[in-house]
Amino acid sequence: MQNAWQNPTRMQEYMMNREPTIYVAGPMRGFENYNYPAFDRCARVLRGQGWIVINPAELDREAGKPMADPMSFAPDTNYEDHEFMRKALLRDVVAICEECTAIYMMSNWEKSKGANAELALAKALGLDIYYEAPLPKVKKELK
Repeated sequence: MQNAWQNPTRMQEYMMNREPTIYVAGPMRGFENYNYPAFDRCARVLRGQGWIVINPAELDREAGKPMADPMSFAPDTNYEDHEFMRKALLRDVVAICEECTAIYMMSNWEKSKGANAELALAKALGLDIYYEAPLPKVKKELK
């Protein structure tokens, strides 16, 4: 007997019956308060559009955010930061695999190792991918 993953038609039906759930991906390291306000703003807007939202900023607050200052968070060189990053990425990867139908890439996602990994996973899973358009900056006129 085949399970849903061995039958492409059943797998497609399974995916189509999922609730529309979107993961917010973006940069945290090097931003004041880990960029949580921007993540929360995106989550509010997406929820207003009818999405179920998985917001890693909310998950961090529930689980306990990194002990290091966001400007000095260094998982490449600091053991505690490294262990936090491993646990957070595992939590986020599981959420993306098990729950999500889409991913929302915040502005500046390209600068984030975690967001790049999350995007690669979303592509591998065939999730819908949405990108935040960067807001234009005002150009001052020269006199």
